[in-house]
Amino acid sequence: MSGGMSPAEIYMRSFAYIREEMNLDNSLKSDIIIRVVHATADFELGRSLVFSRFFDKAIEYMESGGKVITDINMVYAGIPRHKNRECLINDPDVITEARNTDRSRSYVAMKKACRKYPDAIYLIGDAPTALYSLLEGVEEGLCMPELIIGVPVGFVSALESKSKLLSFKGNFITNLSRKGGSAVAAAIFNAMEAYGNVY
Repeated sequence: MSGGMSPAEIYMRSFAYIREEMNLDNSLKSDIIIRVVHATADFELGRSLVFSRFFDKAIEYMESGGKVITDINMVYAGIPRHKNRECLINDPDVITEARNTDRSRSYVAMKKACRKYPDAIYLIGDAPTALYSLLEGVEEGLCMPELIIGVPVGFVSALESKSKLLSFKGNFITNLSRKGGSAVAAAIFNAMEAYGNVY
């Protein structure tokens, strides 16, 4: 029974169980995997994570308070300790353009963010269209993100958009499956902040 345990003890025991079950070490990659599995209770999702070679360089950017863009408000809410974060999905011009062009708001918001914040960290946990839009922006020379955390979820284009992310020349974290979501994106980001002792 865990009813009498403190939250800290529950976290500690859960993390230790995942670390042992997956034979993980104390590296940043392992910490990210642990947090993702803890957030989802899904070992398969943890095993599907893919990291670019120098993804950890983004910790320095986090420490400096760099801008973080999220695709939806749920991801925004999931990283509350990072004050310099923004989600453009409800901007009036984004809503208008999406309606007039029959594009998703996530697509339009991400293209706007790409132009406005070309070197930000981008955190995409919901919409494959947002990841496609961001990668189009990179190809068009509009932006070159410090890090792309791209883990959109779904049956339509989610895996395809993440496969496209593998060709990004910068740093990224993704997972090669249909699984993903807001909790996964937030867990990855929060693991990196905790590892870097940003707060």
